Amino acid sequence: MAVETKITGRYLAQLVLDRIDQDQAYANLELHKVFRENSAVLERREKAFITELVYGTLRHRLKIDYILGRLLSRPLASLKVPVKNILRLAIYQLLYLPEIPERAVCHSAVEQIKSSQYTGLTPLVNGVLRSYLRQKNTLEFPDPVLEFAAYLSVEYSHPLWLVKRWLTAFGPDSTTRILKTNNESPALSLRVNRRLTTTDQVKTELADQGIESRSGMFVPEALYLGPLAESIETMALFKTGQIFVQDESAMLVAHLLNPVPGELIVDLCAAPGGKSTHLAELMDDCGEIISVDNYPHKINLILENTARLDLKSIKPILADARSFSLSAGKLADAVLVDAPCSGTGVLRRRVDARYRRRPEDLPQLVEIQRAILDRAATLVKPGGRLVYSTCALEPEENEKQIQSFLERHPEFEPMDFRPFLPEAVVNYASEYNYSNWLTILPAPNGGDGFFMCRLEKTRQVL
Repeated sequence: MAVETKITGRYLAQLVLDRIDQDQAYANLELHKVFRENSAVLERREKAFITELVYGTLRHRLKIDYILGRLLSRPLASLKVPVKNILRLAIYQLLYLPEIPERAVCHSAVEQIKSSQYTGLTPLVNGVLRSYLRQKNTLEFPDPVLEFAAYLSVEYSHPLWLVKRWLTAFGPDSTTRILKTNNESPALSLRVNRRLTTTDQVKTELADQGIESRSGMFVPEALYLGPLAESIETMALFKTGQIFVQDESAMLVAHLLNPVPGELIVDLCAAPGGKSTHLAELMDDCGEIISVDNYPHKINLILENTARLDLKSIKPILADARSFSLSAGKLADAVLVDAPCSGTGVLRRRVDARYRRRPEDLPQLVEIQRAILDRAATLVKPGGRLVYSTCALEPEENEKQIQSFLERHPEFEPMDFRPFLPEAVVNYASEYNYSNWLTILPAPNGGDGFFMCRLEKTRQVL
């Protein structure tokens, strides 16, 4: 006999987590899908609660699983996915949502398992949660002195292999800051289309709508928004192309390329068009930007964003960046390679990605980046420039990739980024002694992690 399941916020949060585990679904897409499927019964407040449960449980899943591993008499992996996620959701609430009474959390979890096909495991769920409440102040975790990497991994729910890499690359203080930042909810970051309006005008219009906003850390066209009562896509500012959703760190890339009106620019990994449209805005939509991507649906995204922002200089082309060529005899003034990467600088936004990524993914990504860079080198005219960027923090994808490129392409030289970026970025970089390339670490009230480097073709290829 089929089990009738009561549609509650906690049940829908569990459903999203189940699909992520079972179908490798993406959290943001699955949330939107569940909201659409249940739009008739969900209020805005309930959607916010479900979102909090899903993202919060994902952000802290490794720590939650560590706790469950010490409370269960059997391996956590032996439990069916829905049972695990009912327990994870309950532990998350008990750990991080103290405003919800403990009794209510436990009761809801027990009712959830009762109304599922795993009703026979009701005593297990009830027993585990009661054990947690009894032992929560005495549970042992990795020692922060003797097992520092393991402690950070569990406390901030990041894979141990990644924590160890960051400790080597950035040291203990910066690594701890990255981990803490990745477990915060990121503010919505906007780029103001200054061809159509000004940052002050947008701030005033937002204020008139009761929406809080603050200026960016680095660039004048960046704004961070407070809570919204509606989706950003429904706002008039968005529909009329006056704003574009983009991380502030990503905005620096177009400034580093420093486009000049009338130039020919190639953006080799362009979708969904954030950097192409930013370049077009900076060059007053005068010139030609060829935006390359190898997926038809992503080309459509570029076209949609270009039309919404009222830009005419962007020409999307469906092609593989590793083999793209300009028409005979044509070379670009500048080429942008915002390369496919591990995304370890944006784990705050892609909360499930930290569990998907594996160290063995890196060599394949590095090879793809290398091939795209080699193709990009053939498209730049003498005296032109090539900007390489990633939203990764891994040296193999960033500075080591640039060093390898320069060995293969001595006609290029890395250039000091400081003349092209705002003073606030220069001041930030001075703490790390960067000059030929720049790594931005995720900031608590700012942008994501990003790497960028400007290379100039100083002589002709022999």
